[in-house]
Amino acid sequence: MKRELFVILLVAAVTRLLLLDARPVDFDESVHGWIALKSVLESQNYVYNPAYHGPFQYFILATLFKVIGDSDLSLRLPAAMFSILGVLAALSLRRWIGYAAYIFAFFILFSPSILYYSRYARNDLIVLSSFLLVLYFYLKYRDEGKILYALLATIFLAVIFTSKENWIEYIPMFLVFIPVYSYYSQRSFRSLVTKKNLTAIAVGAITFTAIASFLYSSSFVYLLGGGKDTAGQDALKDALNALLSIEWVKHYFNVSLSYWLSNSLPFGGEKAHFHPIWYYLSILLKYEFLALGMAFASLPYLRRKAKSLSFIEALSVFWLITAVLFYHAMAYKTPWLVAHLVAPIAFFGSVFAGRELFDEEKEAFRLAFVFLSFITVLLSIHLSFVDYNDAAGEDIVYVQTQPEGVELAKRIEELVHDGKRVLVYVPENYYWPLPWMLRHENVAFTGEKCLLGLDYVFTSAKEECEKLGYYPVRDYEMRVGFHIWEMR
Repeated sequence: MKRELFVILLVAAVTRLLLLDARPVDFDESVHGWIALKSVLESQNYVYNPAYHGPFQYFILATLFKVIGDSDLSLRLPAAMFSILGVLAALSLRRWIGYAAYIFAFFILFSPSILYYSRYARNDLIVLSSFLLVLYFYLKYRDEGKILYALLATIFLAVIFTSKENWIEYIPMFLVFIPVYSYYSQRSFRSLVTKKNLTAIAVGAITFTAIASFLYSSSFVYLLGGGKDTAGQDALKDALNALLSIEWVKHYFNVSLSYWLSNSLPFGGEKAHFHPIWYYLSILLKYEFLALGMAFASLPYLRRKAKSLSFIEALSVFWLITAVLFYHAMAYKTPWLVAHLVAPIAFFGSVFAGRELFDEEKEAFRLAFVFLSFITVLLSIHLSFVDYNDAAGEDIVYVQTQPEGVELAKRIEELVHDGKRVLVYVPENYYWPLPWMLRHENVAFTGEKCLLGLDYVFTSAKEECEKLGYYPVRDYEMRVGFHIWEMR
């Protein structure tokens, strides 16, 4: 097991960390990096905004920027490292699902969508990997009864809660499943009400509340000297005051819940990132055909065992149903959320049909899996290392910055170094990722209007700036179909 573990983790490290900064930083990644650098680390004025998700990613990014510097590599490092932890957690499930753990680990390693977003500065792989760690530590607690394992499971539940608002699918699903399975298997809840479990619940509740409160109250920022005392002499006191304040609680409930309810419910007007209910199916069929095939192949085995499911078998069913209903019902649909569908689909398929792959009599099934696995690996490597800019042809690629966007940033940097007065004007501030790419340069950005008196204006509103006397030099394709003009 140690040799296999080493090899698999080495593959995970290489596929997650090799050329991690080669892909141009895209729109959302740049915003995440900017907030961590400017709002947390430099100005210490960070306040949770649900449009940009929870504080955990920003605080860990700010810490990395402080220690190793701000770069595209350090920007993507948290997602990559958590993804490696997710592979480790999947492998560690061998104790409960046997060799099928290798099948599940394969999916976490080489699922095209999971690998692509493991190399991407978003919090989806932080959430997914944390859930797998929650599952592992809970199973250890369930078997061995050590409070330490319950505490570790709680810590990663808190990471999920403070990372992204889709905690509302993960955490209730898991916490509801535990008593549901108790009743399914024993027709009673008595086994849950023990002194050991009550102690674990108490310790977990205190730990979860402390972590969530500390992060959502921005106490990390106060420890850096932010808030009332910008000089930072009483940073610890300010952090404690912020932690105990009721204001962050009001802010969370008044801002977060209303924001995501308004954008996620499939009715009530125009929605951000709206896609039809079949949106994910087309992506799954194109990229995740192996996981889907394994899930469908599992249905006969599920039918035979339906009345005697183990804890982890029942959880695979419950997680799959919950995730499919949750993400398909949401109006807000984006490619990175596919990772939260692929994982339960692959887990379900691994737990049931995955075990059959090690049956000597299932040679045809095994050959089909190997063939499709080979195609999956090639597709995944191609998507993550070769075709990562193809937002027009690859459904999993969404708002990816094009190579000309990198040229544009270098051109602006060159002009600034030559002493030219430069303005970037894009209506509604759709100029990202340029602020991140030019974060160390003296460049003005605006979304309001084209201004006079500049040597160069870089804008998507070409006609507006032409009326002020600027003339176009060339255009750059920033994102697929979105161009910015260099104007003198």
